[in-house]
Amino acid sequence: MCAVTIPEGPGRGGDGMSDFDRFVGVWELDGIEDFLEGKRGPPAGFERSSGLLFYLPTGEMSVNFAGSSRLPFLREFFPTQSELAAAGSAYGGYAGRWEVDENLCEVLHHVETAFVPNRIGLTIRRSYSFSENLLLLLPIALSPGEKAPDRVLCWRRRS
Repeated sequence: MCAVTIPEGPGRGGDGMSDFDRFVGVWELDGIEDFLEGKRGPPAGFERSSGLLFYLPTGEMSVNFAGSSRLPFLREFFPTQSELAAAGSAYGGYAGRWEVDENLCEVLHHVETAFVPNRIGLTIRRSYSFSENLLLLLPIALSPGEKAPDRVLCWRRRS
């Protein structure tokens, strides 16, 4: 599990590379941590999660992640409604375009397709930080008046 905190202040990259260039590549999910009621740990169903996050230099991105609690379907091409619901409760993913706001240390994901239909057409913002070969992302509320989960997604560079 990723036990790194996001540093405060400017210059979080520190190697002279632009943040855009640091994002480009393939990232593997190292872990998800929630902070609830003074406790720290993965959300239910995501104790041993896996996932891939792609940032292309052309501005496209894609992310998919799943928890280890998902069970195989009895019939792959004809799953039951309960099998679909159970599999979907520990899965997330979307794709679209991306950009970086280095002044705010935020990455913006402009969602074009998503597992959660409500996210299509939205811009999902994440605070970010880099630490060696790790990318740390924190959710930001999708709209005013909403509260974002107190969560850190830790991604390890694959390429």
